Amino acid sequence: MASLNVPREIIAIIASLSDTETLKALRLTNHMLCAFATKSVFSTVSLYTDDKSCEAFESVITHPQLKEYVHKVRLNTVEVDFESDEEHNELELPLKWKELLPMLPKIPNLESVMLRFDKNATIADDYPAAPQSVDYRETIIQWLGTALVSLERPLKELGIQNQQNVTPLSNDFQRILGTLSSLRLNVAHTTDSMCPENELEVCTYSSPEEVAEFHERILPSVWLKPTMGSLRKLSLYSNLYWGFYPKLQLEGIHCPNLQSLALGKFTFFEDQQLDWILSHSSTLEELYLDDCSILIQTKVVNANYQLSKCPIPESRMKLRRPGQWGDDWSYHYPRRWNDYFASFGTGLPHLRRFAIGHNEGWDSYPYEVPFEKELDLVPALMRDRYMEFDGGMGPSQLLSPRSDPQAEHWPQCDDEDREALKALYGKIKQQVDCGEFDGGG
Repeated sequence: MASLNVPREIIAIIASLSDTETLKALRLTNHMLCAFATKSVFSTVSLYTDDKSCEAFESVITHPQLKEYVHKVRLNTVEVDFESDEEHNELELPLKWKELLPMLPKIPNLESVMLRFDKNATIADDYPAAPQSVDYRETIIQWLGTALVSLERPLKELGIQNQQNVTPLSNDFQRILGTLSSLRLNVAHTTDSMCPENELEVCTYSSPEEVAEFHERILPSVWLKPTMGSLRKLSLYSNLYWGFYPKLQLEGIHCPNLQSLALGKFTFFEDQQLDWILSHSSTLEELYLDDCSILIQTKVVNANYQLSKCPIPESRMKLRRPGQWGDDWSYHYPRRWNDYFASFGTGLPHLRRFAIGHNEGWDSYPYEVPFEKELDLVPALMRDRYMEFDGGMGPSQLLSPRSDPQAEHWPQCDDEDREALKALYGKIKQQVDCGEFDGGG
């Protein structure tokens, strides 16, 4: 085959954008295309727990030439998530990983590591038991931390899919966080499989010191604070709505170099949360709000387990219904999404890409939290963009127009939200199909 009269830089770009099957075919064409395709094929390597995958992974990272091409490693403790209602045995640790993970420092150009756990995270005495226990997850984290802290070049990007909120981090792992420019964390909340939506009760009665403490202390202090000096991209997702219950404390957390922020299933209920985003005005260029909601009303039962976990002080709430069963406290948040869009437009001068909507990944079967899919988020004004919290309800304390469509108290501001979103896109000069703004459910 004749040599191609195409700049090598263009060929490199084409190879980087090609899928695996195309790259394999390109390797069979000529020497130049083979070289570029080979680099792209092995730029990302995946490891599963079966013997065949372990052997293939080892053959790549010990190969004198191929290991030079590897920049990203995907570590998959599962290939397909277990369904929460199916019976299964507790998985045994992949002992071959104990040998392979310490070999990661042999990869000279390793920049990114993505670790995937199973999506199921249940309480200790739950039935059926989660396929991956807390000890299983903790051991994998420990093995990985020991390996990554020994890299010749500091790791740039780390992502953990389905990180159980009660899984502790090793000291080595915490040291790695301080070098990251990108952190992706998908949190799998500990839930009761018989009542998976009852987040509040699980946080209350099942190891409250571990579960409820995650967002209040562990996430900001253990995960985020070490990354503040170097972090440029931050993606935080959860399998349950978060931000209100469980609490999230962002005081003292600021990333002076943050350029991209993605939040999944986050609930806004006070201006301090908006102000925290706006505090990154000098650097923030991308903002993704995936299945996020504004809590327009909160109703908290005057019980120790609710008031103690409520991030709104009693002094800011109103006594709603005194009675023999205890008092109820309510809080009204007046902000609407059109207020937020206007604030983003004026308060984030470097914003170039914005999306709010519902990622199709949430609706996948089997269900899983979207991971590395920020760019798939199609802008849309979903009905569930406004919600209420009612501590006296169950099994879920969160109400939305979808669950109570006939109620008249939901905000009637579709036109205002739509026009404010259009204005935001016009200001940041982002081309968007405005027809997608009506997202339905």
